[in-house]
Amino acid sequence: MLDSELAAFIESPVMQIVGTADAARRPGIARGVGAWCTGRDTVDLVLSAWQWPQTIANIEENGRIAVTFSRPSDYVTYQIKGTASLRPASPAEIERSAGYTVSIVSTLMRNGLLPEIIAPWLTTRDAVVATIRISSVYVQTPGAQAGTKRASIGR
Repeated sequence: MLDSELAAFIESPVMQIVGTADAARRPGIARGVGAWCTGRDTVDLVLSAWQWPQTIANIEENGRIAVTFSRPSDYVTYQIKGTASLRPASPAEIERSAGYTVSIVSTLMRNGLLPEIIAPWLTTRDAVVATIRISSVYVQTPGAQAGTKRASIGR
């Protein structure tokens, strides 16, 4: 599923938008604060349980998750779908998330967003890690390829 190009993209300063749904299919949305690939078909994603309680409840209820990774400078975008399990974030993972936060804030500021607009999205208060087992990857970059499954290239 994840080749080195896609893994590098996921770990770069990209926006991380998380989608979940409860049993009644009511959506939950969140923003991730750092992600890294832990295998060919797994990604760890840091979330704030304090900021996104409905998303956390949805993952605990059914594990279904979709995460969209989008580069703000050109909107190159990929979405992963799969199932997730949650655990508390370790101090090292929170530190890694802080590095992501610095990078994405800098990236978004270069695109004209003010830090006070960005800051509310990015907290590690009550940080948890969603370990996502990927079932599919989609290209979501605007254009003719949007919505198509991404071909897997060996890592």
